Amino acid sequence: MKVAFTSPNGKTISGHAGKCPGYLVYDIAGDEVVSKERIKLSKEQVFRNYSGSLADHPLNGVQLFITQSLGDGLQRKLAQEGIRVLVTEESNPDEIVQRIIKVKQASEA
Repeated sequence: MKVAFTSPNGKTISGHAGKCPGYLVYDIAGDEVVSKERIKLSKEQVFRNYSGSLADHPLNGVQLFITQSLGDGLQRKLAQEGIRVLVTEESNPDEIVQRIIKVKQASEA
């Protein structure tokens, strides 16, 4: 499962997803993080400016999108692409990833 967090600084979760130029993307397999990548978007790739398909976007393949805030338009676009959206007040992506892993383990038990 690929999970993307809005994170311009590469450390904490931010809001304003449509304007966010940076993301942390975790690839989770089973009960472990296989990879963690920081993605910096160009001005044209920031969702506020992006009109293309997500198939051509650096966040292609993400299944869960986590942010502190986003607008209705971006939420609809992500839903149309089959991406689940979670809005949170939390700021630590590593803690959320560990909770995701625990929930996956519990559901598989």
